[in-house]
Amino acid sequence: MNVMYLCNDSYAMIAGVSVYSLLDNNLDVDEINIFLVTEDIESDNLKKLQEIAELFHRNIFFIPKPDMADLLGGHVEMHWWIENVFSRIFLGEVLKCYESVHRLLYIDCDTLVVGSLGDLWEMDLQGRIGAGVCEAMGDLHKKAIGLSKDDNYFNAGMFLIDVDRWRLENRDEQAKEFIKCVRGRLEYADESVLNGILGKEMVRLSPKYNLTSLSFYFTAKELTTYRKSYINYTEKERQDALGDARIVHFTSTYLDVRPWVEGCRHPFAERWHEFKDKTPWKGQPLRKDNRNLKKRIVRKLVMCLPSGLRLHVTGIMHAYVKPLKYMIKMNR
Repeated sequence: MNVMYLCNDSYAMIAGVSVYSLLDNNLDVDEINIFLVTEDIESDNLKKLQEIAELFHRNIFFIPKPDMADLLGGHVEMHWWIENVFSRIFLGEVLKCYESVHRLLYIDCDTLVVGSLGDLWEMDLQGRIGAGVCEAMGDLHKKAIGLSKDDNYFNAGMFLIDVDRWRLENRDEQAKEFIKCVRGRLEYADESVLNGILGKEMVRLSPKYNLTSLSFYFTAKELTTYRKSYINYTEKERQDALGDARIVHFTSTYLDVRPWVEGCRHPFAERWHEFKDKTPWKGQPLRKDNRNLKKRIVRKLVMCLPSGLRLHVTGIMHAYVKPLKYMIKMNR
């Protein structure tokens, strides 16, 4: 099994917890190779990550983030993302020294692996280039990257890729051309690119392989109302995934903070802390909530609303106000 992560120094500990949980829950897998694309990670944190791999007798390879200037082909709106996230869309460049890698499982570092991934790794891609878990996403967000309201939109926090086919079809160049076509206007950074060039060619997986925070806080009906999405998992699919979770993805939401931040109420927060205490970062204090004053005020106002009204208000903000504001900004 070849697994890729990426992070900078700020997320090194968070990545370490995810890597530990992956290795601890997949002891029966014959071979696991970790490929970690690094961006300005301190030597002490690299050593700790190495220690985790050695504890489980697994290989870890540190790959410096490639020079993005030429790969991106021009100015790209970064928003709050680090440049390293774009490593996910230039796999040919990132893995150029690893020709023996034919298939790759990418996992975001803000995750916890809580079950076996052997069946995912061995799955038949049915002639497709990859597989992933869908995200409930509104029409305007999809339209910006050339998708219709009826197309799947995949969350980039986990995906399985046929690397041989990626190389053969030169998807690095397709990614570059897509960015050029939209003039660097990427609302969701690399995720926008992945959906733009792969969205119609991916196998749709059970949400158990990428259970985002929204899957815990909203029913399927509530999520459809919130995200105004035409494509969503059913409530049964959600419940089945919650009962057989494999990867928990701690995505940001106005409803909660994440486990490494004080005050997190996520159902898997305690499990995350248990894994953290098994890593070389045991004892490192939790972080303070660093959301700015504006976000905190808006959150408090929104949370004062009745739940039904809150869903509609936040849904309008996410599905219409946010993309329209972004489109207006980008057209200046």
